[in-house]
Amino acid sequence: MSGREKKVRKVKKSWAGEEKFFARSWTHIFYFWKLRQIMLGRTVERLLSARRDTQGVRVLDLGCGPGTNLFEVADRCARFRGVEWFGLDLNQQEAAMGADRSAWRVSERKLDPLRFLSGDIFNLPLADASVDIIISSEVVEHLPDPTPALWEMARVLKPGGYAMVTTPNPHNLPELVGYGLDTISGGNFKKFYWKGQDEVSAPPLAAAVGFGHVSVHPFKVWKPWFEQAGIPVVKKVRGPMIFGSPFFDRQRFLCGLLIVLDPLLDLLPGRFLTTTNLGMLCRKSGGDPT
Repeated sequence: MSGREKKVRKVKKSWAGEEKFFARSWTHIFYFWKLRQIMLGRTVERLLSARRDTQGVRVLDLGCGPGTNLFEVADRCARFRGVEWFGLDLNQQEAAMGADRSAWRVSERKLDPLRFLSGDIFNLPLADASVDIIISSEVVEHLPDPTPALWEMARVLKPGGYAMVTTPNPHNLPELVGYGLDTISGGNFKKFYWKGQDEVSAPPLAAAVGFGHVSVHPFKVWKPWFEQAGIPVVKKVRGPMIFGSPFFDRQRFLCGLLIVLDPLLDLLPGRFLTTTNLGMLCRKSGGDPT
């Protein structure tokens, strides 16, 4: 084998290992499991369970990407017959990926279809009062001014309809402690904590992939915005404490302990100080959601 062939083989091996970082990250896997199965899935499941009839109920995922969240929520709620599932994203290519996956599920697994469309969250291509339940996960923090999007959610929701929105929680005590340690250490703590996360798995944000986290706000900011839009928050939902951390992935015992204890943290009075993201269940006034 020539020197050049050895070099190419070495590069490919390194790239393959780096590409799988998040696939083997315990904290990353647990984060998305709780986000999709508990924060979103269980919330929608309970909303549907409260209805006398789910025939024709419309559930919309705003900023759905290729539909990963929507598929998991729909699968969890598969026992509810007649629910219509929709995903909307500004990125036409990702919406098309979701549509392709739905078509495969229909033909190969004989499942009900999920419908995908492309559209602007600031100008939704939907009629007034046409949606029963909205989910929007880790989207609003990418909007320079999220308030028009909240008004659009309120516009398309039926009276008595619900919107479940998740977004990063800047009042996360473990993260605030980490920032403090990083300041004291002159930036060395951050380098140590994130050592092992590669640029392939988590490339720097650029215009091609959308805005960065430009609207990360605490609950006290979001709460009046939702109220002004006409969909006040009726319940807060706690997410996981850690997200895709190479440090905790290296400390397997500590990582496993935090995952096992997470349901107990959900019960503590100060539980929202220990969540990396926050779920806000909002309800539009009027109407009977059942």
